[in-house]
Amino acid sequence: MLNLESGDRIELFYEDSPATTIRATVGRLLTDRDEALGIEAEDYIACWIEITVDESSDTDAAQVVLLSTDFQYWLNGRRVTLRMRQD
Repeated sequence: MLNLESGDRIELFYEDSPATTIRATVGRLLTDRDEALGIEAEDYIACWIEITVDESSDTDAAQVVLLSTDFQYWLNGRRVTLRMRQD
């Protein structure tokens, strides 16, 4: 698990399609309470990460990455690998 902060530049790779790279910037990190979810969500979601995709594409630039309690990252229902950008 990465120690992310607002403004961090990241790369995401879909695990079922690793050739696809998504470059983005972290906007906010939110808890279940920030997202107005009940305590039941605490068993599944550890953190909500709002990102802005850097490149234009066919999807909305504003996205939300979920960090589940098993420390897996998810974007649009698909598991992703997340890493800090080196540039």
